[in-house]
Amino acid sequence: MNRDKRRTVEDAGGSGYPDRTPLRAVSTQDRDAFAGARSSAWVERWRWLRPSAMLAFVFLGAYLLISLFPIYWIIISSIKTRVDTLAMPPVWFFRPTFKAYLDVFVFESYGKYFFNTTVIALSTTTISLAVGSMAAYVMDRYRFRFSDLIAYSLLATRMIFPIVYAIPLFLLFRDLGLLDTHIGLIIAYTTFSLPYAVWIMSGFFAAVPREIDEAAMVDGCSRFGAYCRVILPLTAPGLAAATIFILLLSWNEFLFALVLAGGGKAKTLPVAAAQLIGQREIEWNALCAVSTATIVPLLAFFSLVHKYLLRGMIAGAVK
Repeated sequence: MNRDKRRTVEDAGGSGYPDRTPLRAVSTQDRDAFAGARSSAWVERWRWLRPSAMLAFVFLGAYLLISLFPIYWIIISSIKTRVDTLAMPPVWFFRPTFKAYLDVFVFESYGKYFFNTTVIALSTTTISLAVGSMAAYVMDRYRFRFSDLIAYSLLATRMIFPIVYAIPLFLLFRDLGLLDTHIGLIIAYTTFSLPYAVWIMSGFFAAVPREIDEAAMVDGCSRFGAYCRVILPLTAPGLAAATIFILLLSWNEFLFALVLAGGGKAKTLPVAAAQLIGQREIEWNALCAVSTATIVPLLAFFSLVHKYLLRGMIAGAVK
């Protein structure tokens, strides 16, 4: 019976298997399109072998080598012995030791100097951002006659050599009893960090339309509430950039820390590290250990702020 049914289907012009469709023959055009796709994928995969791309990679590698090799050398020198550090030619394979860190942060007072640096830098950054962002917001939203003059005057204070301010600040702080104190250094650092905060944040506030402030106040926010709840989140990338810049300046400040707090009570890490360089001898291991302890927290903080900077830019674009 099945044989008769199959013969009937074949007589009708079928193949005996009605559910199967014959495959379409591949045309020359399809072969050319497939070959072109494979060729494009191969070119895309090996495009970095082009002379221009290879030259760009060479320059990038040279830049990374020049930028990162000193940091690498400081870190490995901090865990070498004194003999390995001074050896010529340099010793690349050695047994690591943390004696320099113990000598500096346990037996010496460098842990206290690290604490002073952290407190002063974080306080300076916080105050500068709080005051500078509000000043930038007022100068952008409330245009008055001398607003431009004030902005350029703030910038002009950073065009004068810092050594010019050193002696007047020393005499002023001596009369006020602020020498060798955390508050004195925070005031001095904040004074010279505020112009950067104002100028950085002014550009970001200018990019936010004024209609957003008005819409927030229509919804029930006060002017300060609109600033805190709406405008500041939109300028999060600017806050991150200002944080990086001001923290870097405060963390590495040397001149005012030396003049205003060189006695020891509020001495910071850059001043303490400079004292490891003597007239006859340089404590290379201790100097590298202090430098490593200075670099690593900054790198960790900058990596976190960099991620937040990208998230803030995306959030600002969506809003």
